[in-house]
Amino acid sequence: MIVKKIKREKSAKPKAWQIGDLVDYIRNPQRANAHEKIAHAGGRNFLSGSHNGQKAEMIALAQESVHSAMPVSHWVFSFKENEQPSREQVDELVDIFLTHMGLKEHQAVYGLHQNTNNFHVHIAVNRMHPDTLKVVRPNNGFDIEAAHKVVALLERKQGWSSEENSRYTVLENGEVTRVRREQKLQQRPEPRSGAQDFERATGEKSAQRIAQERGHSIIKNATSWGELHE
Repeated sequence: MIVKKIKREKSAKPKAWQIGDLVDYIRNPQRANAHEKIAHAGGRNFLSGSHNGQKAEMIALAQESVHSAMPVSHWVFSFKENEQPSREQVDELVDIFLTHMGLKEHQAVYGLHQNTNNFHVHIAVNRMHPDTLKVVRPNNGFDIEAAHKVVALLERKQGWSSEENSRYTVLENGEVTRVRREQKLQQRPEPRSGAQDFERATGEKSAQRIAQERGHSIIKNATSWGELHE
């Protein structure tokens, strides 16, 4: 499983429009990409049960923030090819994510998207607390590190296969611990995020992965520069 925090791009659109576009994409991805389908969707901590109502609530709360240009964060959890979570597992994923990020009481909209054989969960979470109106910084700003711990917990609890370059693992006693350096040295390299995005979008291996798979053993076993070049 891979987790990624989507970087917010600069936009001339008002905050309300940006949030509305994000929520619409999570619930209706086929409007932006005909090959991407929605398999399951849900929300947390809203008064309304409708899509438009929840979107309006998230926009209204985010507009209260005067110190944050964009209090709504966008996260994606991607499963390996041919791994298909159930609706219950997606709901549980979101609950575990929100709890461990310290956002359990915050507004969240999520959707399970399917593109060919790849499934991924998009989550838009409002870091502004609905009661205190304070914008929370999960894990004191080290939110990506906390999200990688969530990945380890999900892989252990739901039985998903882990990536070769995973940062964390879960011990038998339930403790989340950093993967040791010597373990990483035995792992094969993974393509960069751009190449992985291409693979998830197309269902095909990227040129970088092909080069790594073919070149990894050659580089590792070469005994001289001449042998490596050959």
